Amino acid sequence: MFPQFFAAIIVDLMISLTPYSLENPVEVSGEDYNKLVQMKEKGWSHCDSKEECLAKLHYLRSGFSQGKISIGDFNEREKKLVIGYWNRGS
Repeated sequence: MFPQFFAAIIVDLMISLTPYSLENPVEVSGEDYNKLVQMKEKGWSHCDSKEECLAKLHYLRSGFSQGKISIGDFNEREKKLVIGYWNRGS
């Protein structure tokens, strides 16, 4: 078992992809997060998993809240991510 100091560091490295979900939280490590938000062969908006879609939405929303992208770009990219993932199931 890790000393308490190290346990606190390990917990801090997890990124919550569903910060408002109390019943179904989804967390990933910083390393996994960085892998999930990378551009894929089929384009950045293509997601192969729920975690990848949530990570990309988290990344996109974080960039928007920091003023890195305009509202128009944000809306377009968010819509593309969500609709692409939604249509994947049909």
